[in-house]
Formats: sequence, structure tokens, C-alpha cells
Amino acid sequence: MKVTRDSERVLETLKRHGYQSQSYSILRSDKSYFFSLSGIDGVIAYVVHANVALAAGDPVCDPSDLNEFISEFRVFCKAHRWRCCFQAVTDRCKEVLKKEDFGIIKIGEEPIFELAKLSWAGGKFKDLRNDTRSAKKNGLTLVEYRPLEGKKWAWEKNMEELSAAWMKFKGSGEFAFLIGDPSLDDPGERKYFLVLKENQVEAFVVCTPIYARNGIYFDLMRRKEKTLRGTNQLLIAESFHFLKEEGYAMATLGTAPLANENVDDPTQSRIIELALNLAFDRLGYFHRYKPLYEFKKQFGPTSWEGRYLAFWPHRFNPIILYSVLKAYDPSGVTGKLGRQIQHAWRGVRKLDKVPENLFYRIKKH
Repeated sequence: MKVTRDSERVLETLKRHGYQSQSYSILRSDKSYFFSLSGIDGVIAYVVHANVALAAGDPVCDPSDLNEFISEFRVFCKAHRWRCCFQAVTDRCKEVLKKEDFGIIKIGEEPIFELAKLSWAGGKFKDLRNDTRSAKKNGLTLVEYRPLEGKKWAWEKNMEELSAAWMKFKGSGEFAFLIGDPSLDDPGERKYFLVLKENQVEAFVVCTPIYARNGIYFDLMRRKEKTLRGTNQLLIAESFHFLKEEGYAMATLGTAPLANENVDDPTQSRIIELALNLAFDRLGYFHRYKPLYEFKKQFGPTSWEGRYLAFWPHRFNPIILYSVLKAYDPSGVTGKLGRQIQHAWRGVRKLDKVPENLFYRIKKH
């Protein structure tokens, strides 16, 4: 990250008010910053695609300032003739946005782990315990790597190789917007946990701070294509123990896209829900969301929180989907994909009534 006056200002603001799990990622250079004209202590990070200003998570400010700050940003967007959207906002921000006449779509659920309550006793977690024991029996260990205290070049080479292999498998670069990268050349306040076998990195996770919640967000994870049993379980479970001992209050593994199992949202439109499924599943984005949800669930979250997409004007338009996908993967979204989204939307709109089990039936394929 190139250090600028803006980025220094944003970091200090994050340390005071950073509440949304992925808020640290707004320091990435792909963002523009909106600062209050009325003197509110805060920042909104955003990108613009297809005349949609897409804000990255909650506005970073005191909760009491959310209403006024959102109003200011909406006026700013209107002056530029942009649609105004917020991606992956929390429940507390969602309520303010609803009062400001934004349309709201639930996009997933995020598992929250209160580290003081951490326990994997009992039959429910038998498989998790067996997996971690198997990993340790096979010689796997977990370490926290602190590159600012001394570089381990062999480890970093392994990490770069794992990242390169993952990008080759995915067929594009690292996702951007609200997803970070390893940033080994500029760690900042990231934390790195590595699973080693004979001093070789088998898997690793990069974590970022959630300042206002004394928490840690598990930003990205990389592993070898073929790993020993329990590698992923050991990586997460042991990292949680490290964080608890270091005094953190909570941790999160990030949003499970399109999950709708734990947080009820009766206002969710089934038509829009189906359109999201078509865009994110059938068109190839986040297509492994169900296994991802099950992976996170196995660690026994203390609670789940909803995550939402908010948009103004409040009438939904498929160009919003295009702008979200473009923000996450600028090189992978083409005009062809835009036409596919439009076609899918037209098909969904023709449905007079969505059969009760249609959404779930499509999700299985």
C-alpha cells in the first residue's frame, strides 16, 4: 500500500470506528474516499462502475453519525448522476439505510466467534477434534508468522507459490474490493498464521483487525491442492486459540455468500433472491458458497449476522449486480457477462410466481 495523507487519515479513522469485518481492506489503492463536508469524523470508501458508486461496507464513523453521513454521500452521488450503493453492510447500518429509503437485499450471513466462549467439547464437534488430532499426528503444526519482526524467506516463497497456484486454478487475479491479498511486502497490521510440515508451508491464512470490536477477520486462506486430513481445521482452530491468548474478543471467518439459514429477513424479495442466485451461482461467481458455509459452520459460531446490499434509488436494477461483480473482479467481467445478467433478470421478471422450492432446487446444481 502506498502511504498517502488520505491513507494515513483513513487508518486513524479505522482505529476509532472500524466496525465492519472487512473494513481494513478499504486501505487498498483501488478505492476513492469520501469525507464529510460537515465535519463528521468518518470516511466512506467506494469505487464507480457503470455509473454505480459502490461503497465498501459500512461508513466508517460513529454510529450516531451514520444517518447524516449516508445522506451526505447520497447527495454527492446524485450530483454525479450515480446510483448509490453499499455492499456487505451490517445489521446496524442496514436499519439506517432503510430509513433513508434504500432498497435492501440480504447477500449472506457471517459467523461470529466470541473467543472467551470458545469450546469444542461434546459430540457435535467430534469430527472437528478428530480432524485436528489427525493433522497433528501427521506432523502438522501451526505458527504465527510476524514478518515485521524478521523475514522468513523460505516461508514467504512457499506462500507466494500457494497463491500463484490458487490464481492459476481460479483463472484470474486476486479478487479486490472487500477482499485483501497477502501483502507480504507491506504487512501493516495483518496477522499471518501458517500450517507447517517439516518447515514447509502447507496452508496459511491472512487476518486483518476489526478495531471497534477488538476482533480479527480471516481475510483469505490458501493451501496446497492436496493436503493432509485436518489441515484446514487445524489452521482455523489453532489460530483461534492464538488470538484468544493474545486478548482478542472476537473473530470471524467472513460472509458465507447467499447463506440464509440463521438470520431471518422476511422483507427479502424472492424474485431478487433468485436473480442473485443466477448471477452468483450459474454465472460462476462464488460458486462454492454451500461448501464454504458448511466449512465455517463446523467451528460452532457463537452467532450469525446478516450482511446486505443496499441501493438507491430503491428500485433494483441488474446493473447493480454488474457493478458488484466488476468491483470484485475488474478483469473478469465482460460485456458478455453483463448481457447474461440482463437476460437472466428478464427471465426472472417474467415469472408471475416463484415456486416455493425453485430457489433451493436451483441452488443444488
